Formats: sequence, C-alpha cells, structure tokens
Amino acid sequence: MPTQNMDYNSLNSNILKLNSNIRYAGVYHIGNVQIFEKIQKGLARLFDKEKTKDTLIHEYMRWKARKNYSSEIGKPMYTITKYEKINRLTIPLHIKALLMVNTESKLEPNEIVPDVIKLIKKYSDDPNYTPKKVYLG
Repeated sequence: MPTQNMDYNSLNSNILKLNSNIRYAGVYHIGNVQIFEKIQKGLARLFDKEKTKDTLIHEYMRWKARKNYSSEIGKPMYTITKYEKINRLTIPLHIKALLMVNTESKLEPNEIVPDVIKLIKKYSDDPNYTPKKVYLG
C-alpha cells in the first residue's frame, strides 16, 4: 500500500460522514502531542477539550501496553469499549498516532469498523510525517 501524508482533519470529517450516529472522531499524534478532532454537527461535547486530551493520552498508553503481548497473540488491530452513553472504537494509525471514534450507544461499532479501516487505508500515513495544521472543534 503506498503511503502519503495523512490529513487527519479530512479523515475525521469523512469518518463523521459514514453515519450520523458517529459523535466524534479524533486523532492523538504523540510525535508533536497534538489532537485533531471533529464533532458531529449539532452535538454537544460530552468532555471538555482538556478531558478529551486526557482520555486520548490514556488510550494511547493502554494501546502501548496491549502491544506488549503481540509476540504471543499478534498485533492488536482495534478495540471497542461500550459505555452506557457511548461506544468507543480505538484504532492505531501508526506508531505515533491513535484514532478514537465515539458513537451513540444505539450504533454498534462493529457496523462501521470495515468502513473506518477503508478510510484509514485511503489516508494511509507515512510514519515520518508530522502534521502541520491543528484543528480543534
């Protein structure tokens, strides 16, 4: 698969277009500690920006911990967490970035996983790329 510079803002926008029950798409880029996020139009944030950043940082740390077992059980591909109010899908973009997608609880994340993965491949990332523009909100 050829690599190109990933435009996180476009990726997030296109993820939101997949289904109106997708609330949030955000990328945490560890290389320069930036968050690129989009929220479905007309929806209120559940977390303020500081809490969102904290959540993404913790998700990234958990993702790194999961990789400790990859020699025995294989590389982690994605995780789904169900909460009372939302569902969360977490997918690594590359060694420096993690994608988090939140959906309404009525949307089963398994329904969108294949389409999100297709978008990630479409926007495949060069591991040496450092995003230049930040968009929050």
